[in-house]
Amino acid sequence: MYIRKTFLLLAFSVPLAFGCKKDNDTEATIDFGPGEGVAYRDAYNRPMGGGDNTDWGSDGTWRSREKDLFSDLSLNLDAAQAGGVSNMSIFPNPVVLDGEGTFHFNAPSEGRGKLVWVSKTYQVLDSQNIQFPKGETQFRLSFPAATFPKDQKYRLYYVLSKTDGSLLLKGHGDLLIYKPL
Repeated sequence: MYIRKTFLLLAFSVPLAFGCKKDNDTEATIDFGPGEGVAYRDAYNRPMGGGDNTDWGSDGTWRSREKDLFSDLSLNLDAAQAGGVSNMSIFPNPVVLDGEGTFHFNAPSEGRGKLVWVSKTYQVLDSQNIQFPKGETQFRLSFPAATFPKDQKYRLYYVLSKTDGSLLLKGHGDLLIYKPL
């Protein structure tokens, strides 16, 4: 009788344990990374302090909630990234409340992209489509208080592609908005 109960318990438990897909998108808030989670930059794009080396580069695998931010793009976000994008940052970082910052990178080829700003709870705050030339590129971005309240961190997700539609780079970077004393 004991063996039969154990067998029945295993017969029902094993399919439940292995048959259910684990949802990796259960994180309610963003982990901004080590330390303060921000790569600090001055008004001339010079690094200030240790920063966060997980920002402003290439992300490997994205969770479905991150991919969903770009569901309107006809682009395979799981494809190999061509790479070659360098010197990516936003400066200054932090940005003053109601201020502006510059999104900067060097691209190996011309292309297009999409930028999506989210709160720490993945709420989409703003998005824009961009086109960029080969070489150094800079975009001025505004951070109005109505959209980006003070003393909070925000994440920028970005997808860059070549003009032929192939994936150049996908990644993220974090920004702090503050109100001066």
